[in-house]
Amino acid sequence: MTKKSKAEMKTITLIQWMIEKIDTKGYRAGTASGYHHPGVDSAVMQAVGGRERFLAQAREIENDPVLGGQGKVWFDWCDVNTNIRTIHYSTDIMPALCARAGVEDPRKRQLRYIDILENLRKRAEGTWLTQYYEEELRLLREGNCSQTTKERIEDGCLYRCLNELIHLEEPVEKPIFSARVFQNAKLPEERLTPSKIFRKKYEGAVVSILTNYSPDYEDGMSNDEVLAAHGILSYAQTLEWKGPLVYSMEGDADAHAGVEIDTSQNLYGTIINAKTLEHASPLRLPNVKQVIIIENKANYEKQKYKRDTLYIFCHGFFSPKEVRFLKKIVDVAGDNVEYYHWGDMDYGGIRIFQFNKANIFLELQPFKMLKRDYERAVAQGAGVSIEAGKRKKLELLKAGDLEELKQCILEYGLEIEQELLVE
Repeated sequence: MTKKSKAEMKTITLIQWMIEKIDTKGYRAGTASGYHHPGVDSAVMQAVGGRERFLAQAREIENDPVLGGQGKVWFDWCDVNTNIRTIHYSTDIMPALCARAGVEDPRKRQLRYIDILENLRKRAEGTWLTQYYEEELRLLREGNCSQTTKERIEDGCLYRCLNELIHLEEPVEKPIFSARVFQNAKLPEERLTPSKIFRKKYEGAVVSILTNYSPDYEDGMSNDEVLAAHGILSYAQTLEWKGPLVYSMEGDADAHAGVEIDTSQNLYGTIINAKTLEHASPLRLPNVKQVIIIENKANYEKQKYKRDTLYIFCHGFFSPKEVRFLKKIVDVAGDNVEYYHWGDMDYGGIRIFQFNKANIFLELQPFKMLKRDYERAVAQGAGVSIEAGKRKKLELLKAGDLEELKQCILEYGLEIEQELLVE
């Protein structure tokens, strides 16, 4: 048996060619009808493997009792039956064509996909995810069906990830999340274990869906922050601060009593992990007059312990557990405590400030992020050119307390990161 040439291997049958012509958006939506009358040219013959193959397959179709025998498909022969000028076939011959080709009817496949997504939408009822499924269903009912949609539905794994995500009861590390979803599934051809499948194959799609549909997404979040906001942690979640804070720790089922912990003795800072965040609650801020959130680690580390100041390190957007813990600080702080945020003087820094002000400290004020601070930094040679995409986002952003900073960035075309201003 001789090897097939590359050109030969890429050819299709005449029936497959006809299926492709009928398989339109209208057909998949169930609105197409009538006849097709494509002319025959060299492109058609080449697609099916050449003139001789094309003519042989045309005669075979004509002699088929279903395809040719009922007047559903016929050919305009010419040149004493040695050539074909035009092919005629009706839309409703599609099921028979698909049966002959051994493929699923695109209309039936579309209905099958709609049924699958309808069931997924019902399972997500009452969550933000229903909006995503409704949009996908709208596209399918209109007859759209991209290769990406086909792959996602046939594979099904992306939807398993989404279903697990909306039913998370508490945050979980990414490998554990992946293992839960794919505990009985492996991809041997890629040698992926269940704990790695999500990161390698589905994380990007999940982040994209969260970015476009989840109300918990904040513009400017990194991929890891998007996932963390929805309970999937890419690292061991911690909260870090420096200063006098007393918090309580709940007891547990093993009869360990709850305790109070005073971090004022930790002169160089305190770090608590995710489990501690879950069971801890602020009790007092003794003698604290100001709380300062610092976005840059180097600047945070350089702050010396002060009895009247609580410094909180902000790695970006705080996760839900961190937000819950930090909001309680306001409840136990005195009326005279002031709250400040010191972040990058760029689009991301403005968005993080707004997030913290809206979700944690309602009286939050900018610190070293005013017009004079920006202009001083520019005079010192700090700053990097703002990207066109970020500039457009910044122009549309309502910056509130940082409107002057926003206008400075747009005027100079420069963003200032705290790393350039480490004290």
